[in-house]
Parts: sequence; C-alpha cells; structure tokens
Amino acid sequence: MAAGPLLEIDSLTFRYRRATEPAIRDLSLTMERGEVLLVAGPSGCGKSTLIRAINGLIPHAYPGEMAGVVRLAGRPTTELRLREISLTVGTLLQDPAKQIVGSTVESELAFGPENLGWDAAAMRARIAEVSDEAGIGGLAGRETYALSGGERQLLAMAGALMLQPSLYVVDEPLANLDPLTADHLLDVLRQLADAGHAVVIVEHRVEEALQLRPDRVLYLEESRVQYLGPVDGFLRVADPESVKLPFEVTLERERARDQGAVKQVVPRREHTELDVPARLAFRNVHVSLGDREVLRGLDASLAPRGVVAVLGPNGSGKTTMFRAGMGLIRPTSGAVEVDGNPAQGRSVAELARVFGYVFQSPSQMLFSRTVRDELLFGPRNLGHRVDDADGFAMATLRRTSLDGLEGILTRPPMTLSFGQQKRLALAIALALEPPTLILDEPSAGQDHRTANRFMDEVRGISGLESTYLITHDVDLALTRADRILVIRDGRVVGDGTPAEVIRDEEEWRACNLHQTSLMRANMAWRPAGHAFLDAASLARAILAQERAATREMEGGSTIDRA
Repeated sequence: MAAGPLLEIDSLTFRYRRATEPAIRDLSLTMERGEVLLVAGPSGCGKSTLIRAINGLIPHAYPGEMAGVVRLAGRPTTELRLREISLTVGTLLQDPAKQIVGSTVESELAFGPENLGWDAAAMRARIAEVSDEAGIGGLAGRETYALSGGERQLLAMAGALMLQPSLYVVDEPLANLDPLTADHLLDVLRQLADAGHAVVIVEHRVEEALQLRPDRVLYLEESRVQYLGPVDGFLRVADPESVKLPFEVTLERERARDQGAVKQVVPRREHTELDVPARLAFRNVHVSLGDREVLRGLDASLAPRGVVAVLGPNGSGKTTMFRAGMGLIRPTSGAVEVDGNPAQGRSVAELARVFGYVFQSPSQMLFSRTVRDELLFGPRNLGHRVDDADGFAMATLRRTSLDGLEGILTRPPMTLSFGQQKRLALAIALALEPPTLILDEPSAGQDHRTANRFMDEVRGISGLESTYLITHDVDLALTRADRILVIRDGRVVGDGTPAEVIRDEEEWRACNLHQTSLMRANMAWRPAGHAFLDAASLARAILAQERAATREMEGGSTIDRA
C-alpha cells in the first residue's frame, strides 16, 4: 500500500469557461484510506465541481481556469490520463442516465473490464460477485432502457464496483432510491470504507446519509469551505433550510435561534376530493416491458384538483403508470381514461395539452440548441402562434424562477446545473399551459431550500389544477400531498390521506418505506384531521405550544401565590 494520503487537494480554485465567477474557491483537504467524507451544502455551492476535480473530469473534460492541485496517491491529476484515474476513482453520477452505456445489465458491468482487456472468465466471475454485492441479482438479463431510475442507480454503482478502485465518489446516490434500497447502498459504501477504500458522498438528504457514519463533513456555501470536521460540529453550523437534517436537530437549532415570541402555526386541514370525476383513471391496467410485466391489474383514480403523491419500491411501476397515462407506453390490457374519456386513440401531443410531464432525468427532455428553442419547440410543434419568441420564453421561465439567470435564453440546456435543468424541464412542460403536472422525483438534484421553494412555486402556478408527484422522499409526500398512493408489484396497495396510509405499518414497511424523524414528530404532535407540517413549521409550532404552556403555568403560579 502506498504511503501518504490517498487524496490531497491543495488550494483548489476552478472557474468554468463560460462562467464569470469560480465554482469552487481555495479548497484544501486530504483523505486517508478507509475514511468517509460527507459533502453537503446548498445547490450551486461547488459540490459537483469538487467531484469532477477528484475524478479528473476537471480539467480533462471541463475547460476552464484551474488553480491549485489535486493529487491521487501522490500524483497530480493533471499528469494522469482519465483512463489511469478511473483505476483509482470510481464515480456514481447524480444522473445515472448519463453514466450507463451498455444495452443490457451484463454489458454495462462488462464495459470497464472489457476496455482493460480482462479475461472473459475473470470478468464473468467479477460480474457475479458485484451483482450480489450491489443487490442487483434480480436485474440479470434485463435491458437497461427498461430499468427504473432507482434500478439504474444501483446498476451504475455496481459498474463502479467492478474495477475495485481505492476511492469512490458518489453524487446524490439516494435521490432515486426507495428508503430500504438506500439503506442497502449506504451499507455497501460503509463496508467499502471498512475494507480500506475511501468514500466521498455528496448528499442533500443528510439525515439518511448520517447512517453511513461519516468520519468528517465538508460543508460548502457560495463556493467556499464553511466547515470541515466531525459530524457534531457540522450539525451545529449547517443551515437546516439548505440541508435536510434530523428533525431533532432542526428543533434545537430553532430553539436556540429565537428565544422570543414564536408565531403560532396553524396546520391546514387534511382534504381529499371524493366522488368527483377523475382527471386520470386506470381500470385493471397491465403493462409489460420486454418479457417483464410491470403493471399487474392497476386500478386508480386521480382527482382533477389537489396534490397526489405516489410512493413505492424501486421498479414497482410508479413511472410506468404515468407513462401509460401520457400515452408514452401502451397498456397490454385494461383501460386508461382522461377526464372520463378513453386515452386510447389520442396522440401524445393531445395528451400533452392535459398533462405536463417532467421526467426524473431532465436531460431526457432536452435536445435543442438553446433554452429558447427548447421552450418554443412544443408550442410551435402543436401549431401555436408565438409572435414574441423572447417574451414568451422569458414569461415561461419566470414561472419557474429561471428568468434571472444571466444569458439564459441563448445558453445550451446541457450547460445548466442538474437543478436548473429540472426547472427548465418544468418550464417546457408549462409552455403548453396544461391543467395537470406530473413531476417525477421533483426534489432530486435540489437542496432542501430550493426543493421547498420549487414545490411552493408549483403550487402557486396560475391555471394549474392538480399535481401528481412520483417520489421516494417520504417527507415530501407527507407534507405536500393531499393524497398518497402506495404501489407495490404493479398494484395499488395503499390509498388515502397521509395520515390514513401510514396507519398500516406492516404494508408501509413491505413497500420499503421507513418512518423518518419528521414523520414521527408529526405523528406525536399533529392535531387530528390536520395535515403534516414541514420541519421548520413543525419546529415553530412545537416551540409556540411550549411557550404557551409555560405562560399558562406561570399564570397559574401567580394566582396560587395571590
């Protein structure tokens, strides 16, 4: 084993070629073998740039101005080829769709070893080992196009494991995974660290990432290091609005922040529309992808108003359900109805006037040369007259808070950050002014504050009647949705208000779902019949209740003394 740190970063500063300011400034750190580093911070603070600097994409694939040095086992990355770096650093990207190149699971796993000239027998043996380690044995023989987003995430992780690198860098690995599968991935990373590998994990969902037991946390804000040290110190300085902390930490931070009066928080009443014609209905729908039946007699009716969240294990059929509703996939049997009429025979373009669909991977929606072209493609393709192209495009971007980005209309869409691409995809969907939005993993790629603001903006969009969410974020579903559908094995196994669906604890666990700290706190505090609160609102409500109780006791003590 080589002496010295595995990773050394000395005064790293990097500015992308088209940017006016550096994405990361004067960052220094070292990592030893067996160490786990959690990297957290708001969107745009430089987390993904740090990963690109570690795996050599900066400066080899991303042009720009770089100062400082990054060393792997003592050698500067500027002096190494990407092929050499890949033997030391295994990468799991934020968007697995950008990482998978093989047409089948086996060909994807074989890609790296084949390029290095491995013996066929050794390669097959390693594929078997990695499939077991990553928990993807059930995906054997599957074509990668038919995998769910979470299944692709696990496959991408397995691909990184194939070459047994010394250092793993993983960018938001939990966003596409159900809670139980996320636990498994964290266990794999912990075992790698215990075996002497180093792990750098970037994650907004800090509460879940803490299960990895990181040795240190690097907290970035505005491209600079704000904190680098043990977890306890990080929990004292991190902004609860930017990163998702355990609720108990948020409550204590709120308590320490304001010892004065706290505004009373009144939870909204739970509400689900009943006995109204469905916007989207599924009647005993079956869908097969290749030789695998994904939907197996699915029945569901989604109301034309309100927010509906769909939860369930990876590969359970959540995304397939809505793609069938959009006409992107045809059912093998059963019927899909839109506003009471059969969807069969209606084109995807017609259904796009009713449903604005924002894909889990926004890059799948982006293909035009500029942002302006992306926004105009749909309306022009459907014969809408657009007299003022720039005015129309900016008005559409304004609805998603992207209008303030410098030179946005002429920028190539793929130069935007993942979170910005999410917002552009939303703007594209809104360009046709549909009454219903379908959002696949809306919080992925966005920090806690940005995701909450994003959902607030969606709820406030004029003319929007309903929103359907596909998500693995339990807290997002509980605090944002009026109704939750839980899907397992291609069927609906839970349907009701958030309070109703969590009552069946056995079914909840069977669908790979956990109780989060925010969920438990809401269950303990929430008045009957009221909606779940987000962490900040719940913390304020609890503090207000505590202070009201204190005033009442103090008042009683005064009367007693009198």
